[in-house]
Amino acid sequence: MSIESLLHRLDVLLDEQGLSDRRACLKAREINPAVGVDFLRDMRRRKHVPRSDKLAALAQVLGVSINSLMEEISHNGEAITVDSSAGASAPSLPVVQIQVCGEVQAGVWKEAQEWPVLDRYAITIPQDSEYPGLKRYGLMVKGQSMNRVFQEGSVVIVINFSELGRRPRNGDYVVAMQRSDVSDSFEATIKAVQIKASGQMVLWPQSTEPEFQAPLILPGPETTVCHSAAESPNVTILALVVGSYMPMPKASF
Repeated sequence: MSIESLLHRLDVLLDEQGLSDRRACLKAREINPAVGVDFLRDMRRRKHVPRSDKLAALAQVLGVSINSLMEEISHNGEAITVDSSAGASAPSLPVVQIQVCGEVQAGVWKEAQEWPVLDRYAITIPQDSEYPGLKRYGLMVKGQSMNRVFQEGSVVIVINFSELGRRPRNGDYVVAMQRSDVSDSFEATIKAVQIKASGQMVLWPQSTEPEFQAPLILPGPETTVCHSAAESPNVTILALVVGSYMPMPKASF
């Protein structure tokens, strides 16, 4: 297996999709801005093994897994990648696919939205070695109330605290949930965690907008389920935000 084998596989997939090299690269660039419009042309000319993050974006465009493409250039089961800008070989960047399965309001409470199975989609992200073996999933960010950190339309990658086996820490970004005052449904939001010296936990929005500045003050972080004061509903801190992904935006005129 070799770069020639990978190029042959890509030719077959491009033909099946009815895509030219340039068109496929433009679509891949919407997923990963690091993909150049001449990505495929350069691969053919130089016969170099591509960076796996760029190949992962192309795999999404072609409707196949990154692993199926990396197998074409693997050696003894271990994939090798070359960053052409560095001119040297290095171990490939491990990547995984996760499901984007709902949306969450940034900074303010809104009814939690879990999408039907058919509306969910997969994205390819670098594998995070800090939390090996733990299930990650994506939530699309809605609203401007966390726009200093997470823009509307971005995807936050999260791990449930029940999987992590630890409590929220100072500086974490978390997905918090509370029961709605007007129904049996739950509302969700993203907030930043501050833990004061007294042990009080404060959940902050991170927004440039003046109307999104008020924090929610909870008791100390003895448990991931934080019961707020009597005048506030019970709040559950559901998940830790471990990363974010921003699709390439469309130009507006």
